[in-house]
Amino acid sequence: MTGNIRPHSDAPTLSLLMTLAICSALLVEGMSSSSINVQVGAIRDDMGLTGTQLQLVAGSFLVAYAAFLPVAGRLVDIRDKRRVFQAGILLFSLGCVVCAAAAGSWTLVLGRVIQGAGAALSTPAALALITTGLSPGPKRNRAIGIFSAMGSVGFSLGLVVPGLVVADLGWRLSFLLYLPLTIVVLLVTLRLAPADVDAEGKADIAGAFSLTVALMLLVSAVGGVGTTAPMWIALQLAGATACALFYRHRTTRTGRLIPVDVLRSRRVIAYCLALAAVFAGIVTSMYLISLSLQTDRGYDAFDAGLALVPQSIANAAAAALGARLVTRIGAARVLLAGMVLITGGLAYLGLVGMDRSYATGILTAIVVIGVGVAMCYPAASIGAVDDVAAVHRGVASGLLVMCQNIGGALGLALATATEVVPAPGQATDTALGMFVSAAFLVIGGLAAFVVSRRRPAPSRPSPRPHSGDAELARLTEDPR
Repeated sequence: MTGNIRPHSDAPTLSLLMTLAICSALLVEGMSSSSINVQVGAIRDDMGLTGTQLQLVAGSFLVAYAAFLPVAGRLVDIRDKRRVFQAGILLFSLGCVVCAAAAGSWTLVLGRVIQGAGAALSTPAALALITTGLSPGPKRNRAIGIFSAMGSVGFSLGLVVPGLVVADLGWRLSFLLYLPLTIVVLLVTLRLAPADVDAEGKADIAGAFSLTVALMLLVSAVGGVGTTAPMWIALQLAGATACALFYRHRTTRTGRLIPVDVLRSRRVIAYCLALAAVFAGIVTSMYLISLSLQTDRGYDAFDAGLALVPQSIANAAAAALGARLVTRIGAARVLLAGMVLITGGLAYLGLVGMDRSYATGILTAIVVIGVGVAMCYPAASIGAVDDVAAVHRGVASGLLVMCQNIGGALGLALATATEVVPAPGQATDTALGMFVSAAFLVIGGLAAFVVSRRRPAPSRPSPRPHSGDAELARLTEDPR
């Protein structure tokens, strides 16, 4: 394999059309990430799912994405990037079909897991493909700009287009909506020449599967907190045990997933905790607002999606603000300010409720929240990567993305445990849900503060990471 390794600079660059085609994968994956917010109402009514089952459907995509992302970055290095990308698209498409044909909640959860794993594989591969052969400069920046924009546009479209399909044709067809574009992307990328690999080694695919199972057990258990049923007690024990065993194995010298130097950085861990708390609040609040609009206020899926779009618009409009403020006043202060804005927006909506007019209620809150997210994400990203050595910045970035997704899934599970996610036929307690979401940020912020003030352990030299870390570093452009 060594003879096939060559630097990126020797590889041919892609045309603008091919770059757009590859980045279209980010469009459909961004849509899938947000569209569940407008699909859940119809899914619950049709299948009669409980709150716990519904949060697993929503959170399983995030869990699988988080678990498979580190492995995906490694596969991009040691395998043909084109093949990794195509495998991710095929997996994502398979997940869409499984979701559309689901006969019960667990089949639907399986489909969402397959979607998340496919998205995790194709995202770093897409970034590697479009930047191959490009040196730092305008062309490379344009390619990365297209990559980032597709994710952002996809997240916004996912709140509208699938909602229209759900309202007119049903939720099952809304999962099949993505197939025509994924088929086109696959056909177009067949024209790509096989890509040379950048490194040798193995990818711990089994570890990604085991982490997915461990996290799914944990999320399931958290969703049943307070339940005395034997099944939920068993899930709680199994989830905690599986995560502990995975952590023990992956922190040994032979199975280490994250370098010790990164784990010893109290600031990296603090930023990860804070961002996990932010996304616990954001994912939970968007989910509950959409569910309330459809269940309690008679919105169809399309109207509910439109009602949430201003949050994405506010986020995009304020995207440059966060990075500029970090340069001026520092990452920690910007992160704190963003978390205060989000907490304030959630608490405001909890106080005024959903009965006010849209403009003075939901719209005001979600615009404030959107600006807060635009401040938090770049602050956490810059703060985390600046606190580690250059060779570990990709790992720190990947860890940050993992934590945000796990935080979103666990936040939704905890909201279910507090019974703010209603059963079929019951009203959504949106006020309680907003206060619970705000509490996630307060608790996460306090935990991050305590960790950041803890006396650091002495560092030890660690081996140089694989070059896939550089690709993972680019994944910190969040579409939300």
